[in-house]
Amino acid sequence: MHSIRVKILAVTTALLALFAAATGIATYLLDEVVDEIDAIAEEHVPLVARIASIDVLTYELELNLRRAAENDPPDAERREMLLARAASVAAGLRRDFAEAGRILARGIADPRNDVADRIALSRIEGSVALLERRLAPFLALAEQVVAALRGGDMALARAHAAGFRLFEDAFDQDIAAVRAAVDELIAGSVRETEAHQLRVLALNGGLFAAATLLGLVLFAMLAARLQRSFAALLAGTRAVEGGRLDVAVPVESRDEIGQLARAFNHMVRQLRDKEQIRDTFGKYLDPRIVARLVEGSAGDATLSERKPATVFFSDIKGFSGMSESLTASAMVHLLNSYFAAVTGEIRARNGIIDKFIGDAVMAFWTTPFSDGDAHASDACLAALAQQRAIEAFRAELPQILGLRRNVPDFVVRMGLASGEVVMGTIGSNITRSYTVIGDIVNSASRLEGANKAYGTSIVIDETTCRLAAQAIEVRELDLLAVAGKSEPIRVYELLGEAGSLAPDMMALTEAFAAGLAAYRRQDWDLAAARFDECLAIRPDDGPARAFRERTDLLRATPPGPDWDGVWRLSAK
Repeated sequence: MHSIRVKILAVTTALLALFAAATGIATYLLDEVVDEIDAIAEEHVPLVARIASIDVLTYELELNLRRAAENDPPDAERREMLLARAASVAAGLRRDFAEAGRILARGIADPRNDVADRIALSRIEGSVALLERRLAPFLALAEQVVAALRGGDMALARAHAAGFRLFEDAFDQDIAAVRAAVDELIAGSVRETEAHQLRVLALNGGLFAAATLLGLVLFAMLAARLQRSFAALLAGTRAVEGGRLDVAVPVESRDEIGQLARAFNHMVRQLRDKEQIRDTFGKYLDPRIVARLVEGSAGDATLSERKPATVFFSDIKGFSGMSESLTASAMVHLLNSYFAAVTGEIRARNGIIDKFIGDAVMAFWTTPFSDGDAHASDACLAALAQQRAIEAFRAELPQILGLRRNVPDFVVRMGLASGEVVMGTIGSNITRSYTVIGDIVNSASRLEGANKAYGTSIVIDETTCRLAAQAIEVRELDLLAVAGKSEPIRVYELLGEAGSLAPDMMALTEAFAAGLAAYRRQDWDLAAARFDECLAIRPDDGPARAFRERTDLLRATPPGPDWDGVWRLSAK
């Protein structure tokens, strides 16, 4: 497995190697150019100098001797100086020809000169050899002039000097031709060297460009792979952020990017597993509870805490008798349809479905699902919404049960109580349940059963009424001691949302409140009159009918003077 750092280092090393190779090739080619320049400096230029020196010395020797021969009588000192110079020039000519020959031989054998230069040097060598053969008679003539001058025979010296004219055309033209050939050789060598140098520079530029391009391609390939991998990771992250858990990024390498891709896919699988747990257990527990249990630590899973809450119980009136007349499948279908109708209303108003107990529903409201003390109003509004959903549900009962006649009356009673509960996971190491326990739970269950005594649908306790007072309409029902409790509680019937009561219902609640006050004063006649007034407004009003019957009972059998107005229920 190669890490990204190693891959980047490898690409960088390859790029540096390419640049080093390009530099090495350019250096090698430049060495050839330097060799060509050295050959020009060491051979061509000295050859030009020697040929030029031969040209100058031959002309000087001829000119000096002719001038010496023309002096009549010659100045002795001047003559001796000219003669000495002539001897020196003759010796210089011999040296120049000898050195030119050595330069030419060295140049012909020098590998730094190409074939064309060697051929040109060979031709020049032949021309120089021809000039050197003509040098002997030229120098012999010069010696004759010198001898005549030394003998003082000026006429003979002039006669011999006139012989230089025979060498002017041939000798001078040959030297000029050799000089031209050498000049052309140098010019050609310089042009060829310049062209070679330009080719080297062009090749060097091409190698540098190729190395740069190849390096950029390597870096671009690495960057493209990294970009493709990161783009896939980014797209996968955005998909997960959008709620998709079916994504998987391709793992194309075993480096850090590949490890990151594998870790991302593993994370998505874990999220998908958790989501499957939520989806599966969310059908058995409230999804918000499942989320807390799944996302919490092991310590959180067993944590219990005391919290203020509102607990809700509901039960279908006469369900035992109803179930006896239904098939098993019809009964299950009925319950499932009913639970689907009411649980949606509970969850929609921040409620937690605790459990289903046969046909009964237990739910609770508390923080953090409800804000502050809003758990009471949320629970009351959810209970009212359930009753509305049940009214719509009744219209669908014939289709749900497959009955056209004898459709059972479907009534659901509800009880709510607010107070402190213990909330958390309760159970053994094998099986646990996330629930609430406490006295309030029992109270809510008893209040649900108290509906039977009053002919009501929703009964709430005083704490619930107080906390939800701004959101609901109620009427006080009684001071009630439920079964299993010695302390009485003030109970209320939940009538509707705040401001939703019709005028006749408002008149009924006022009449009922007046009858209840007379009842507690043991003014049985006035109480009976007020409850009759309630029944006149609404003949099927359950609380008015129950208190009217209770008034007749207490009138016939009056309680003692210490009667506190509490009604005690013996049945749950």
